[in-house]
Amino acid sequence: MVESAGRTQATRYFVAPGLLRSLNFSGETTLKRIEPHRLAALVLEDLQRYPESAIGDIHRRIGGEIHPKQVKRALDELIERGAVRFAGKNRWRRYWVVS
Repeated sequence: MVESAGRTQATRYFVAPGLLRSLNFSGETTLKRIEPHRLAALVLEDLQRYPESAIGDIHRRIGGEIHPKQVKRALDELIERGAVRFAGKNRWRRYWVVS
């Protein structure tokens, strides 16, 4: 019934999604376990609407329940792919979508 993901301190426990579907569970959903590709799509869409954004602003707009490190990883991956560029250092860093 309960599954886990991650290791050591990062271990997360959750009820199997198939079980919830079979029970027609209609509880509240959250973005805590969002898949990386979906998070990247959310970040891209946010940056298209709000160019020159700081990571804190992006995080606040797409969902505060998502861990900040997940948002940072998604941004780093998008930068590596060439879909997003940045300017500045540390807390002055701002992000844009590459056209």
